[in-house]
Amino acid sequence: MAAFSQTPAEISITCVQGDELAIAIDTHQSLVGYTLSAIVYSQALASSSGSIGNGATYTVGDTAATFTIADISRSAGTVKLSLTETQTAALSPSGRYRWFFRWQDTAGYTQAILAGAFNVVIP
Repeated sequence: MAAFSQTPAEISITCVQGDELAIAIDTHQSLVGYTLSAIVYSQALASSSGSIGNGATYTVGDTAATFTIADISRSAGTVKLSLTETQTAALSPSGRYRWFFRWQDTAGYTQAILAGAFNVVIP
């Protein structure tokens, strides 16, 4: 049986609370004309019972931080995602976070291409 799956590449990020964070991303394709976004979000419990267990799942919750996206070479497909010291200081080491990097191409097609766990540790 053939199967098709379109999911972002899974990449976990761990940072130190209160430190700056900068990550270079190379998509290996031109991003000229693309709209880019990247966020860290809290995982929200999505359960009819309101508790973990009994088939509970998590969903996208509130945005905890928004990455600044700077061009390194948009024509070569390289950008830098960054968070400031203030942004990472506001994230709790006990928090349950994920992140994603998403693009919208020149035809208006939106796709999350990277995503994963986002962990915060104390120094």
